[in-house]
Amino acid sequence: SISLGNLFFGGARMKYKLDTYRNQSGFTLIEVVAVLMIIGIVAVVAMVRTSSTEEIDLASQVEAVKGHLRYAQMRAMNTDSNWGIHFSTTSYYLFQGTDSSKVIITGEDGLDVDLVAKKSKLRITPPTGNNVTFDKYGSPGDVNVDIATNCSSCSDSGIIRVTKNTGFIK
Repeated sequence: SISLGNLFFGGARMKYKLDTYRNQSGFTLIEVVAVLMIIGIVAVVAMVRTSSTEEIDLASQVEAVKGHLRYAQMRAMNTDSNWGIHFSTTSYYLFQGTDSSKVIITGEDGLDVDLVAKKSKLRITPPTGNNVTFDKYGSPGDVNVDIATNCSSCSDSGIIRVTKNTGFIK
């Protein structure tokens, strides 16, 4: 006799196939999604812990020093007198003229930019003579001026270069 079950589903053969699939082990979709979410959370936590804000601080402080050098250069070109920056290892200041009298840098709290007070780990190896002086043309003279910093992750390995004659700050 032919039943509808045998006709449409293959009868006993179909029951055998369903039983074999039912006994197989595997992961449900919920289990797979849960594992992927856990892996994602662990990856984000690991990424945050490995990135250091110290490198970002050093790079931003180097850019601030470059900005202050450009400010001194601009003041020299606008006033037709010498302006410059005097450097020590942990601080620097803006000066006008040859007597190195201190002038406040716009946006700073005092006459000196004290890197220790700013809680910055940036350290500067001053150029020869500790000064970078710009003439009325914005030039530091006929010698490149290199200011070394401890920012190894910065561009040019943390060396700030003021190019001779042109005054280009890189």
